[in-house]
Amino acid sequence: EASRSLGARIRERFEDVVILGIGGSSLGAKAVASALGGGLRNLLPKERRGGPRLFFPDNSDPATFRELLSLLSPDETCFLAITKSGGTAETLSQLAIAQAWLGERTREQVIAITDPEKGSLRKIAEAEGWESLPVPPPVGGRFSVLTAVGLLPLAAAGFDVAALCEGADEMRKRCEEPDPRKNPAALLAAALYAYDRRGKKIHVLFPYADALRDLGAWYVQLWAESLGKTEEVGPTPLAAVGATDQHSLLQLLMEGPKDKVVAFVTVEDRGEKLGIPTWHAEDPALGYLAGKTLGELIDAEAAGTQAALEAAGRPTLNLRLPRIDARSVGELLFLWEAATAIAGPLFGVDPFDQPGVEASKKITQGLLGRPGFEAHRTALEGRAPDDSAWILG
Repeated sequence: EASRSLGARIRERFEDVVILGIGGSSLGAKAVASALGGGLRNLLPKERRGGPRLFFPDNSDPATFRELLSLLSPDETCFLAITKSGGTAETLSQLAIAQAWLGERTREQVIAITDPEKGSLRKIAEAEGWESLPVPPPVGGRFSVLTAVGLLPLAAAGFDVAALCEGADEMRKRCEEPDPRKNPAALLAAALYAYDRRGKKIHVLFPYADALRDLGAWYVQLWAESLGKTEEVGPTPLAAVGATDQHSLLQLLMEGPKDKVVAFVTVEDRGEKLGIPTWHAEDPALGYLAGKTLGELIDAEAAGTQAALEAAGRPTLNLRLPRIDARSVGELLFLWEAATAIAGPLFGVDPFDQPGVEASKKITQGLLGRPGFEAHRTALEGRAPDDSAWILG
């Protein structure tokens, strides 16, 4: 309710909302915004898109952030600074730049979403007098899309976060079924684990809808960061989108190494139909398409691809959405989160930590001179020049 209320105020006041977050602090909201608003949402007039434009500069690349700020107005922009730990270097760096760009407007135009009690961002928010919402302490970033981390930007944009949560809650109830044969998350986790044990260690998510393209990046982080914990186990997630990747990855999936399992996501109702006109009917490459719709084409491509893979002895799954709406997307998000939680013990790992990521962060902070992290710089000292590094230009 707090996210909906604050989101409504942001929606009334601002033309643009910039989400300062990386990884789990950004990918979930971005995936849902793309699913519900489409990839062209920011190009629509405000009355059609239903709320402010959303921007996710989820990287520390200076070119992207510099260009984004040059396109925005300080008077019309709200920044949501999101980091559970409160100390994420990329987020705090962008926040410092945004604060200088906003000037005296900062107090009214920055909102913090972070740990309720600790961390640098919590201290800064209190010192600056910013509004803030908490990230529940037990919830890791990659599992946080259904908290304020995802719900506030989505509510600010005008999406139906109540229906999103209702769908997730409906799936939660189904995933509490003790009989694993009736529990969708247990079935998904068990199937992917069984295939992994049979050498299918690359797990491909293959949605046939542009709206679900960004879901792939969210899935990759969720599956990789949760399950990649030992040298012996750790499936490699791969994202694709149909029908586009029939013209890139499909050759590898069909005839490459038999180390992959493909999980299709298909959509039953694609909304308003877009017919294919009769045009050059005498041409065999066009004639058979006359009178069909683009929806029929992409559905046939999904069915044909799955059938071809199965005929070639390549295992597949199919997750069917009745339609792409807030409720169905909420169900899909919770299904994958629950499946990840169940898969962790199957693989013999804790799905909720990320020790390998922490090592990289410490070395980075040591290189940049953070006090107390000097010892971590030694990881690079004494290293021979990298023979694999090529200098171009």
